[in-house]
Amino acid sequence: MTSFARAVRAAYRAMNNLLLLLFAFGLGFIAAIPIGGSQIEMAKRVISGHLWAAGMVILGSVSSDIFYGIVAVFGIAPIMETPLVLASFNVVGAFILWILAFATLRASKKPLGLDLRHSSLKNNRLAYLTGFSLAFSNPPMILMWLLGVALAKRLGLASPFPIGTKVLFIAGGALGLGSYLCILGAVMHRIKHFIPINALGRVYFWLGIALFVLSFYFVYGAIKYFIIGA
Repeated sequence: MTSFARAVRAAYRAMNNLLLLLFAFGLGFIAAIPIGGSQIEMAKRVISGHLWAAGMVILGSVSSDIFYGIVAVFGIAPIMETPLVLASFNVVGAFILWILAFATLRASKKPLGLDLRHSSLKNNRLAYLTGFSLAFSNPPMILMWLLGVALAKRLGLASPFPIGTKVLFIAGGALGLGSYLCILGAVMHRIKHFIPINALGRVYFWLGIALFVLSFYFVYGAIKYFIIGA
C-alpha cells in the first residue's frame, strides 16, 4: 500500500469516526429530551440555587447511561433484559420516585424556606446518587443503545465495530445526553430569576406530581410481571 493510499484510508477512518461521534451525540441528545426523574431532580436544585448539586445529578445520570451503553454495546445486554431483572428494577424505580415525590410535595408547602431548610438538595454526593439511581432504574435505556448501534451499522458508520469505535460511540452518546441536561439546567437557571419566591411552592408541587405520575410507568412494569405474569 502506497503512502498516499494509507493517507486516504486514515482520512476516511477519521471522517467516519467523526460522523459516528456526531451520530451518537445526536442520539444521546434526543434520548434525554423525554421528561424523567433525573430532569425533575436537576430542575429542583437549579431553581433552589444549588448549581453544583444539579450538576452532580446530571453526572450521576450520565454515569448510569454509560454503564448501560457498555452493557448494550459490548454484548452483555441479555443478562439485564431478563423479565425478573427488569421487574425488580421497576419496583426499585417506583419506590425511589415515591420517596422523591413525597419530599418534593412536602417542600412545596414552605417555598420561603426551600434554600435554607432543605439542605439535602445541597448535598453533592446525594445528588449524584439520586441521578445515578433514577437513571439506573430504567433498564430499557439499553434498547436505545442497541437501536443506535443498529442504525449506525445500517448507515455504514459502525462496520467494522472494533473496541475503539465502540468506546467512541458510547462517549458520543453520553456527551449528547449530558449536553441536553446541561442546556436544560442553564435555561432553568435563567428563567428562575423571573419566578417569584411565592411561586416556587407551585413549581415544587407540580414537580412532585410529575414524579408521582412518572412512577406509574415503573409500577405497571412490576405489576405486569409479578401479578399478571406477562
